[in-house]
Order: sequence, then structure tokens, then C-alpha cells
Amino acid sequence: MRTPIRRWSSGLAAVLLLLALHSCGDDEPDPEPVVQTSKTPSSTQSATSTPIPVLRIGDNGADVALHVGGTASVFLPASYTWEEPVVDGDAVTISRDISDAGSSSRSWTVTAQRAGTASVTLTGSPACRSETPSCAMPDESWTAQFTVQ
Repeated sequence: MRTPIRRWSSGLAAVLLLLALHSCGDDEPDPEPVVQTSKTPSSTQSATSTPIPVLRIGDNGADVALHVGGTASVFLPASYTWEEPVVDGDAVTISRDISDAGSSSRSWTVTAQRAGTASVTLTGSPACRSETPSCAMPDESWTAQFTVQ
């Protein structure tokens, strides 16, 4: 025959086991953001929980909203030699290419300077054109529209 203390401790052990099993999945890191290839840029979370738009080759033609002082990251394939970015409008500025040598992508940071609109265009030539024999791939032009509030 079981005593009340023994029955109580068995029930407590079962509850603790269930709680431990339930919390096991909470230690898993959140999955990486999925890169979208639509006209809406994907975003990642910064330490301050402010979304930072991440623009890639598939985001050509994207409309991006930023607040003054906000930034967006642009990553384009290193298989192209990208010319200096062209900014039409004074609402944003764009950094020089800030990628590491040997990286699989080239990267720039767009910074919102003042309220208004601007477009950023990058044009790239396939790196294979400098090889022998060269390739016949066309240039790539990439543009995004920025609205700063």
C-alpha cells in the first residue's frame, strides 16, 4: 500500500518531468530569415529589434521604406563586377562595396539621410567576360526605390 507522501512525491516527479520535457524545445535558436525573391525585401532583426531590410538580386525593383537614420543591406553576387552605385535623389546614401575578398557576394549599406525618395542602381558585368574564352552573358542592372520618412 502506498502512503500519501509517496503518492504525492510520485505526482510531483511526473509534473517536473513534463515541465522539463515541455521546455526542451525553447533552447533552440530561431531559424535564419528566409530570403524572399519577391518585390518585398526580406529582413533580419538587429539587437534593438528594428527590422533591417536585406536586399538581394531577386529584390530588383523593390520598394523599401526607411526612417531617417535607418539602413538597408544590399547583397549582390560576386560573379559580377559591379560599378559604383548610382543614387538618384538625396534621401539616401550608399557605402562603397564593403565585402570581404573572396566573398560569394558584394555588399553595400544604404543609409536614410532625410525624408524623401531616392533610387539606387547598380550595374554589373559578368566576371567571366575577363576569362579566356570569355562568356556572352549580359550585364545585370539592379534597382531599388527608397522612401524615407
